[in-house]
Formats: sequence, structure tokens, C-alpha cells
Amino acid sequence: MAALQAKAGNRAVTTAIQRATVTSPGPETTDEVRASSSRTPEAAASSASGQAQGEQQQDDAARRKQAAEDEAKDLKKQAGTAALTRADAEAQMWRKTGVAAAARKEATAAEGEAVKSRDKTDAAERQRAEAEGRERDWAVQVEEAEKARSAAATAVSDRTGDETAAGKRQAEAREGLADAEAEVQRCTEEADTAAKELAAVEAEVERRRKKAEATAKELADAEAEVERCTKESDDAVEAHRRAEASLEALASAEDEAQKQAKQAAEAAHAAVETWATAVTAAKEQVVALQRKAEKRQGKVEAEEERQREAEAAVRERAGAVTSAEKEVDDAQDVLRKRSDEFAAATRAREDAEATLTTREETKAAAEQQVSRAAADRERQENAKAAAQQEVARFEATASAHRRVEKDAREAAGAAARVRQQAGQDEAAAREGATEATKRAGEAAGQTEQTEQTAEPEKPGRLKRFSKAFGFTNLKKMGDPGDTVILRGTAPSGAAARAAASDAHRAPAFGTPSQQVFESSHNFGITALGLGNDSRGLVSALKTPKDTQGSAAHQADKDKKGKSAGVLTNATMLAGDGMKVGGGAATKSGIVEGVTAAGEGVGVTTGLFSVGIGAREGRAIHLTSQKRDALKKHALKDVEAVRTRTLQVVLDRLGAVNAELVDKAAAESGSEAGPTAEQIDSLDRSRAEVASLRTELREHLASAQQYAIHKQDNKIIKRAVSLGGNVVRTAGGILVVITLAGTLATPAAPAVGATGAAVLGGLAAYKGGKGGYKRAESVRHPDKWRRTTMAQGDTEFTEAGEEQKGSGWRAALEAVKVTKSIEQGERQLRAQEIYALAAGPAVPVGRNVPEDIRAEARGLLLDLKCDPARRNENAKEWSDSLNDPEQQEDWEKYIAKQLAS
Repeated sequence: MAALQAKAGNRAVTTAIQRATVTSPGPETTDEVRASSSRTPEAAASSASGQAQGEQQQDDAARRKQAAEDEAKDLKKQAGTAALTRADAEAQMWRKTGVAAAARKEATAAEGEAVKSRDKTDAAERQRAEAEGRERDWAVQVEEAEKARSAAATAVSDRTGDETAAGKRQAEAREGLADAEAEVQRCTEEADTAAKELAAVEAEVERRRKKAEATAKELADAEAEVERCTKESDDAVEAHRRAEASLEALASAEDEAQKQAKQAAEAAHAAVETWATAVTAAKEQVVALQRKAEKRQGKVEAEEERQREAEAAVRERAGAVTSAEKEVDDAQDVLRKRSDEFAAATRAREDAEATLTTREETKAAAEQQVSRAAADRERQENAKAAAQQEVARFEATASAHRRVEKDAREAAGAAARVRQQAGQDEAAAREGATEATKRAGEAAGQTEQTEQTAEPEKPGRLKRFSKAFGFTNLKKMGDPGDTVILRGTAPSGAAARAAASDAHRAPAFGTPSQQVFESSHNFGITALGLGNDSRGLVSALKTPKDTQGSAAHQADKDKKGKSAGVLTNATMLAGDGMKVGGGAATKSGIVEGVTAAGEGVGVTTGLFSVGIGAREGRAIHLTSQKRDALKKHALKDVEAVRTRTLQVVLDRLGAVNAELVDKAAAESGSEAGPTAEQIDSLDRSRAEVASLRTELREHLASAQQYAIHKQDNKIIKRAVSLGGNVVRTAGGILVVITLAGTLATPAAPAVGATGAAVLGGLAAYKGGKGGYKRAESVRHPDKWRRTTMAQGDTEFTEAGEEQKGSGWRAALEAVKVTKSIEQGERQLRAQEIYALAAGPAVPVGRNVPEDIRAEARGLLLDLKCDPARRNENAKEWSDSLNDPEQQEDWEKYIAKQLAS
């Protein structure tokens, strides 16, 4: 607070000094006054020539005043031009010092690479010589390997001949072995055949022997049968004899006995004959068998003879096989010997071939080493040539960069000197403008002596009263009550009346008298709003077409907004009048008037709600476009923070830039080039400038994010208002339908109450937020204090310890609905955006770099502060940002564009 008071005191002193400068009389005027005061009335009356001389002096003073004002204007214009030149030179110096630093870095890097390439050249030469020596050594080894290979090739040829001869002998031995094996095979086959024949003979002998044995057995059986038959024949003979004897003995017996004896004798006789025949047959069989046995025995003996012959043949063949097998063994021994000889010859050949292969590989390896060494030598020669080319290229690059560095240093020095000269020209022009302004004031003092000592007229009580209770303030003071009625008592009164009507009794709340009073209040506030909008629309329409700046933009906005406001307020005024009439009709008992007024209120409510809703929808669309443009161009490469006071950063940047200018000018003036100390000092200054530039861009990014946040809030509030008006429109339609008798439900009051609640909540939020901000401006007055120089300031003072306001004063400030916050967050953000976008002729924007100024002006374009809306071309727009006298106008203009 002390700092603010001191600052306010400084401004007051400055203003007083300027006023004294303008109103103080010059020396000549003072003398004239004194002279005139010393004259007598008689002398004044008689000196007509003196009066003419005074008029001539006044004319001269007026001409001097006009000339001084024109001169001051020209000098201010020259100061602005010099400021632009200074800013351009400063930007050029910054770019050129950057180019010089980059070229110096590139040149140093190229020189380092050239040194490395020279080292590569020396290393390549050493390696080339080593490769050449290796190539000679390996060439000698190739010759020796060739000799060894020739000897090995001869040995291979000899060993191959030996192997061929051994192979022939082995083949002959193999053929002999094959013949012996064939003989063994033949003899074996013959032996097998003889053995088979022997086996067949033995089998035949065995068969014959078995047949002979069978015949002998049959003979024995026949002889046994002969013996048996003979015995039976003898028994039969004996029986026959006994039968005949019995017959003879029974000759004297009875016939029956004789007959039986006779029969027995006959049977015995027949048996004797039978057995005699059998004996004869058996004997014949024995004789036949004896002959058969003898025959078979002869065959057996013949077969046994053949068997003996076959056994002799088998023994003979076995001997032949044994002899053949011995020959095979001998042939195998010869083959093994020849095979051993061949294997030895093969091994000798393989050893010779292996030796030859080794010699050839040795030679090939040596030749490869020769080729490798030659390739290495050639590669090193190429590497040396390439390194030499690199040396030349890097030296040329370094030389080019050094030239670029030198040119850039010279350009930076020239720009620094231009900047210094432009700064001097700017200071001289400002001093001249101040002197010219002083002279204009002195000249004005001679023509306006009556105003020299005149005190500024204080506004009278009537003027103060009219300002405090003008239409605008009256509207603001009546808006809270209007909101309470529209969003609270009126909807609740309508609901109470509907409930009382359903119960067939008089309402306790929302009576006709209350309705008339509330509607009358609404009518008065709406009439004030209509008057304010009408006056604003008329003022906008009267604005000249050639008006430029924020006034042109505001006039254009008022033509659209105020015209819509006039139509909306006119409709609302008609509705409020119908409400008053409806309440009066209700009090008077005129039912038709109540119905007609209710229908009219419903229609007008729907009409102005539709109008407001359409306006809110358009605002949402335009705000969304504005927000999207802000997001599209938002800075992404820096953090959106505000770490230090913006003016402190700008002042430090100006100081470091001045140091950089001096260093660049001093560096370019040296014929020997900058020293290492000068380069380090320049680099440190550039590094600090880069850091400060980053801080400025962080401030700008923070302002961008704040602007985006404000647009988001605006969209939300407009969307809530749009929704409330849509609901209110529906309520108006339902009122008309209900009064027409089509709908017999309490829907209209319910929908109306819903719309009132939505819009009332939005109004309460806005009012509460405004009151809180006003209270905070008293409770914490330094929270959103300026962080940049104001218009007319030449220096900036940091805030001291914050002096908090009292709580009762904050509470009192919160309810002052007619008072606007002079310095809040939005105003602070607008001041910072302007500080970054202002031209170099404006004190606050003096030290802003050109590229950051361009980015800040891009933010102004996104905020719709563009030249087209201000009725300016690009140059006029840029000139207005470079005009110190338009700072306050621009800051207020930007703050309006940031509003949500």
C-alpha cells in the first residue's frame, strides 16, 4: 500500500509539474503583466498603439504555441521511429550475435575436425608404410611357398605312380583270389552234390535195407504161419482120426449119435483139408518170400556198393575243396600283401597331396596376405587422401564459418551501434518533445492568462448526484431485487396461486397486490434497461464511420448487442406491463382481462426467451471459435508459469541487452578479433538473455492459458443461460396452452419455476462472484496489483509488504453492485498481454524482443483485437500499439476481450 501511495504521489507530482509547465507564464508574459499592472488607467486608455502591439504579441504566441505543438508531435513521431529502429537493431544484433556464436561454434568444431583429420592423415601414412612392408615380406613368402609347392607336386606325381602300380598288383591279387574262390565254390558245389548223392544213396540203402528187413519179417511170419498151419493141420488130422475112431465106435449106436459122429468126422475131415490147403499156401508164400528176400538183399548189397562209391567221391571232393581253400588262403595272403602295399602307396600319395595342399594353402595364404597388405596399403592411401580432403574441407568450412562469424560480428556490431545511435536519437527526440511541449505551454500561457491560475472546476452536487443515480447505476441497484422477484417470489407466488385455486380458496402468498408490486418493479427495471440499451444503440449509430481503435470495435458490438437488447427489453417490458395489468384485473375481478394478460405474458415470455436463447447460442458458437483459435496458437514448448514480476524481467532484459550491445560493439571494433574472455562474457550475456526470453514466453503462455480458461467459463455460463431460456420458453408456451383450456395440469408453473431456478442460480453465481471479487480487492489490495509500468510511468517499484483491508470494509465493498473492480486478475492479465505486445516506443514494451512481441500480438488477434474490428489497417494497428498515449485504452480494451 505504501508503494502504491508513493506511486500515486509521484504521478500527482508529475501531473502538477506538467500542469505548472503548461500554465506558468513565460518571462515575457510576466514582465507584461507587471508592466500592465504598473500602468495607470489614463495611460492604458491613451495607448491604442500598445493594444495593437499586445494583440500582435498574442498572435505571435499562438503561432509559437502551434509551432511548438507541431514540433512536439513531430519529435514524438521521430522518437517512435527511433524506438522502432532501436528495436529492429536490437533484434538484428540478437540474431547476428546468435549467428556469430553458432558460426564460432561450428568453426571451432570444424577446426577440431581438421586437427583430427590431420591426425588421421599421419596415422594413414604410417599404416600405409607398414602395409607396404608387410606386402614385401609376404611376397617373399609367396616365392618360397611356390618352391615348396612345386616339390610337393612332384612328390604327389611320384606317389601317384607308385599307387597306380600297387593298385594294379592289388587288382591282380584280387583276380587270383576271385579265381581261387571260384574254384573253392566249384569244388564246394561238387562236394555238396556228391554229399547229396551220398545222402540219397544212403537213404536208398536204408530204404532197401528196411524193405529187406520187412521182407525177412514177412518171411519169418510166413514160416511161423506155416508152422502154425502145420500144427493146426496135424491137430485136424488128429481130430479126424479121433472122429473116425469115434464113428467106428458108434456104429452100433443109435442113428442120432451116429449121425452126429458122422457129422463130426466130416467136419474134421473138412478141417484137415482146409488146414492142408492152408499149409500148402503158407509154404508157397514162404517160398515166394524167400525169393523176394533174396532179391531185396541183392539190391541192398548193390546200393551199399554205390554208397561206398559215393563216399569215395565225397572224400575226393572234400580233398579238392581243401586244396582250393588252401589256394584261396594263399590268394588272400597275396591280396592282403598287395592291399597293404596299395594302402601304403595311397597313404604316401595322400601325405604328398596333403603336403601339396598345405604348400598351396600356405602359398594362397601368403598371396592373400599380399593382397590384403596391398589392399590395406591402397585403403590407407585412400584414407590418407580422404583425410587430406577432409582436412581441406574442414579448413574450408572453418574458414567459411570464421568469415560468417566475422561478418555476423561486424553486422552485430553495426546493429549495436545503430541501436546505440537510435537510443540516443530516441532520447534526444523525447527530450526535444518535452522541451517543445514546455514551449507550447509557455506560449499558451501568453494567450490564456485567465487559465493560468484557474482552479479545476469541481463537479457540483447535482452532477455528482446524477452520476451516482444515473440510469446505468439505477439499473444495477435494481437488478438484485429484479432477480429475486423473477427467480424467486414470482414463480413461487404463481405456484401458490395455482395451489390456492385448486383448493378453492384465496392465496396466502402471491396475492394480486403482491403481483402488481413485483410486476411494477420488474417494469421499472426493464424500462431502465431499455433506456440504457437505446442510448447505447443511438450512441453507436452516431459513431462516425472513420472512428478507429477500441471505440470503433465497441460501436460495432453495440450496434449488434444493443439492438438485440432493445428488442428483448421491449418484449420483456410488454410482458411486465401485461403482468401489471393482469394483477390489476385480478384485484378488480375482471376475469377476461386476467386471461388475456396471462396469455400475453406467456407469449412475450416465449418471445424474449427465444431471442435471448438465440443470442446465447450465437455467443457460444463465437466463443468456441475464439477458444479453439487460442488453443491452436498456444505455446507448447514452455511452461505456463509466472515466476517473477513481469516488469522486473523486462527491466533485467533491457539491462542485459544493453550490456550485450556494448559487448557486441566492442567486439566488432577489434581488428584482432574477440578474446576468449570477451567471447565468454558475450556467451554469458546471451545465455542470460535466452533465459529471460524464456521467462517472457512463460508469462505469455500463462496469459494464453488464462484467456482459454475465461473462454471456457464463458461457454459454460452461456450454455446454462441458454438452457434456462429454453426451459423458460417452454414455460411460456405451457402458460398459453393452459389458459386456452387445452392443458389442465400445473405443468406451466413447474416448468417456469425450473427455468427460474436455473437462471436464478446463474445470476446468484455471478452476483456472488462479483461481490467476492470486490471484497477481495479491499481485503487483499495488492493481490492483483500491476506488474508493469502504467501509462506515463518512467520507472517501476516492486510492491512492499501487503496491507490488508478490514473485514467490515470488505463486506461493505461486496454489496456495492454499482462499483466495478479497477484492478483485478483480468485487468492484470490484460496489462501483461499489452506489455508484451506493445511497441518499443511505449516504455512498458521497450525491452520486449521482436519475436515475442509478434507472438503476443498473435494472442491479440486470437482475442479478436485485430485491425479489422478496430477499423484500422495493419500499419495503423501496429502504430496504435506503439503509441504510449494509447496504453490505457489498449489495456481496457484487452480486459474487455478477456471478459467471460
